[in-house]
Amino acid sequence: MKTKKSTSLRNFVTAIVLAAALLAAGALWVLLGWRGALDVTLTDLAGDPAALRGFTMRGQSRLDSAHTYWELHDGYLDTAFALDPDESDDQYHYSAWGASHSVFYAVTPETRDEVNAAAQRVQVYDDNWQMQSTASHFRVMAEISMGSDVLRIALRDVVLDAPISVSANAEVPTYLDRTRVIYDYTADFSDEVEDTNTDYRYIAGQIFSLGDGQGLAWRYTVADRKAGLYKATPISYDDLAALPADGKVGDRDVLCATTEFGTLEPFYCPENARQVVCGLPMADGLTLCVYLDPLNKACADLVNAAGEQVDHIELGIEGGNGDFSVTALPRTTDRDAVLKVDFRNLFVALRVQDGKFSLHQTLSAEGDIYLRNAEAAVLNTAGDALLVAAPEYTTVGEGGTDNAYNIYQTGTLLLVCPLDGSGTRYRGRLNTGAERDWGAQLGEDWRRVSLRRYMSYELYEKDRRRQL
Repeated sequence: MKTKKSTSLRNFVTAIVLAAALLAAGALWVLLGWRGALDVTLTDLAGDPAALRGFTMRGQSRLDSAHTYWELHDGYLDTAFALDPDESDDQYHYSAWGASHSVFYAVTPETRDEVNAAAQRVQVYDDNWQMQSTASHFRVMAEISMGSDVLRIALRDVVLDAPISVSANAEVPTYLDRTRVIYDYTADFSDEVEDTNTDYRYIAGQIFSLGDGQGLAWRYTVADRKAGLYKATPISYDDLAALPADGKVGDRDVLCATTEFGTLEPFYCPENARQVVCGLPMADGLTLCVYLDPLNKACADLVNAAGEQVDHIELGIEGGNGDFSVTALPRTTDRDAVLKVDFRNLFVALRVQDGKFSLHQTLSAEGDIYLRNAEAAVLNTAGDALLVAAPEYTTVGEGGTDNAYNIYQTGTLLLVCPLDGSGTRYRGRLNTGAERDWGAQLGEDWRRVSLRRYMSYELYEKDRRRQL
């Protein structure tokens, strides 16, 4: 009996060990299988691979929680793989804050008591009541969200010939909702008070690092606020919720929609700017400012920490009568900037050295769909060519069928383009795994399961969200 128990115990332990070994082998097989399917590789398609020398570009290919990091430097591709990386740190390397904004038309502080005295409480839905009145004096307000913070500023005042309807939510708000503009009197319809040329397009580009804070490019001159680069200091939503009430709707205390919070201070406003379209931190403590002058010529200034111009160039581009916009593409050094001129199929390459522009060159993307769709572009060390990265897509399924929607990115094309416009010197593909082996089968997405790979590019540290 004792021997039988001992044998049973040994068999049980053996079974556990074998099960653990099988699990470990299975996990290793899955890891290796996924690693092989998701690894980023480089395939030369045309031209001389030696053209990649002098370039550095970094990025990641992501499939759900599986991340493949890659770095291309001097023609060599290095990769690393991670499952479930620390998102709190990883995300900052590949994204920068954008600024979202809204405009509303609030009753001016001087007339709000009169407007409030004439207001009527009206039921608009079964469980919703409004305070409704009329007004002719308005203050146009802008609320700008910058990540987890916010600021509110006045744009201009408007006086109408005849009053229009205004309303405010009459229900008692929660502690946080007390600060929302729906609880104060604003215009029900904006047609009479809005300026469509400026009210919705006053911010250009993304937030950028400015000294020890954040900067915004203010596109147009609005009232006494000139077009230029501004240092933005928003407040947190907790601080917003703690602001004291300073007005009344009916007999209820509210935070007035005309109350400003946070600050937007001028840093550099070119005297002759019609539109300011981009701000970007550069080497040696300088800031790049790109703008259109009154003749619609695109210009670039370098500005020192005191907000003084230290260098100026004309970019050789003319803007139209409407908005002119550029996108600063991901970069690996603050001595360079590559700008993509939106809707114009142009790149502008800039380099800074010894506090001055040492290079400025334009490159046309006309006639090349991949160049027009570029997601990243960097200068080489010689300063005579761009390495451009653009997505390559593949359609799975036949046109006109249920599977025709399956368009996914299978790779990223890399193009080396001399700045003299002599044509593409090299064409290659960063393969993400979607087109190979196990990855190809998964990428077909026949059962509408999202298995798409996403490519993003590492930002220079000054351009990252955490830095901002």
